[in-house]
Amino acid sequence: MTDKPRWGIVATVAEPAPLVLAFVAHHLSLGASEIHIYLDEANDPVGEALDWLPPVHVTRCDMDYWQAVAPRRPRRHNNRQSINATHAQSVCNLDYLLSCDADEFLRPGSNVEAQIAEIPDWATWTKVFNLERTMVRGVPQNSIFDGAFKVHYQGRDDTPLRTSDLAPMGFTGHAAGKPMVRTKIGMNIGIHVPRHGHIKDRVVPPHYPADQIELIHFDGLTPLHWAGKFIRQAAKTPDRLAQLPPFRIAQWRKIAACLNDDAALRGLYDDVNAYDTARLIQLEEDGYVVRERFDPTAALQSIFPGHSVDLSPKHFDSLLRPRIDQWLRTARKHGVL
Repeated sequence: MTDKPRWGIVATVAEPAPLVLAFVAHHLSLGASEIHIYLDEANDPVGEALDWLPPVHVTRCDMDYWQAVAPRRPRRHNNRQSINATHAQSVCNLDYLLSCDADEFLRPGSNVEAQIAEIPDWATWTKVFNLERTMVRGVPQNSIFDGAFKVHYQGRDDTPLRTSDLAPMGFTGHAAGKPMVRTKIGMNIGIHVPRHGHIKDRVVPPHYPADQIELIHFDGLTPLHWAGKFIRQAAKTPDRLAQLPPFRIAQWRKIAACLNDDAALRGLYDDVNAYDTARLIQLEEDGYVVRERFDPTAALQSIFPGHSVDLSPKHFDSLLRPRIDQWLRTARKHGVL
């Protein structure tokens, strides 16, 4: 490894452009040497905004790409993410590669090089744990990145972070972290852990838990975005819905009942992922929440000078809505709705 390790990020994206541009700008501002973006929808126009950036490597996942890397295009999004991350590892010029989603950002101020220097030689990867964004009930959302961050995950149904039966463990998304792997050793990179052999092997390679860097996960940039994850699954892999944990199935049923009522969807989102001010203050005092601002505006202006990126929820949802409507039509054809 060189004196100054080269690190980068890989993500498979199918998101509105403001999120993808913020993801790229933020991580370049933290010192990423390369960012590998795989466009799940090969004709995604965000690719044109990224092609000219030398540190950003855009791969359009079209038929030619899938024929080159896999027997066929996997139906499940998670499987496509894994194949893409493993492919990026094989073509990158990095010492370490972090695989995460476009709604996950390294916490501002993260010193990735210091973290890498701490990883012992025996560890082939490090797990980067995640916080999760939460909202303040009754406070208008002006940016898709507004909110506070839940920092402790208890893994029990008596966690103080619990808001309802729809989020029994306190987090609405995952609490498993994401892998940052040593490159050049040929691991298959799964969503949360890599393997030396087949991605379904039970043996997980030895890892070192990161203690200097964290991810912040925006599990639903807006209520529509949060609902959209379920709607997409209903459209793309409806058979998987029945295999979700019971609380996820309950979330989906509630969402399905709110699809034609924006106010009801906002209320459901707040029930699952928001606290009133007094509760938030108590959680902060107890160390379960941090209230710090995440604002990628400066990074966006630096990386994309002269390009105005609208981070308002209204604009974000206007870009998301055509995809949501398409998924809804497909889900209804499947009889899921």
